[in-house]
Amino acid sequence: MSHVSSPHVIWNAPTRQFFLYFHGENTTTRLATSPDGINFTYQGVVLTTAMVPNTSETSYARVFEHAVPSLGNRFVMLFMGFHTAAPSGRKIFWGWSADGRNWSFDPQPLVSPAGDGQSDLSGPHLLSRNGTTYVVYHGGSGRMYLTEVGNSFDREVHLGVFHTPRTGAPDNGRSAAPAFGTDGGV
Repeated sequence: MSHVSSPHVIWNAPTRQFFLYFHGENTTTRLATSPDGINFTYQGVVLTTAMVPNTSETSYARVFEHAVPSLGNRFVMLFMGFHTAAPSGRKIFWGWSADGRNWSFDPQPLVSPAGDGQSDLSGPHLLSRNGTTYVVYHGGSGRMYLTEVGNSFDREVHLGVFHTPRTGAPDNGRSAAPAFGTDGGV
């Protein structure tokens, strides 16, 4: 592969292994696994543009535990896809998996940039709060935005700017690739 970028690691409890998702070419997301988080074994491709119609990029994938009961899944994947269908641009897509290895993908974008007055979106992160589910991502403006997608990923309610970057350090006018964690529910 031409390069390795955007690593995202999760603990896959049923397999008792770390799953590392990453892209090389911007058209392909790959998987490597590890029992100890140090030594990884390459497992192969889990996402390509061929799996999502009308895309020419599928990258910056992140995987989260989030069940959608009607799908029988344990995991969801959020990723940036360059959608060639009009209006074209980088949008947030999603997929689902029971095991973190084998994926199904929605051919329609989950979040489109027009609702935020943007032309491109990237760097999605999933948040669950107050009984619903949101996606936080960055737009071409350098700001981070928030959209409610609902627990079943059946909504697209744009809620506006989540974070405006500071002009100085550490943002320097651009905030991208949001990441959040929880500890004891906080």
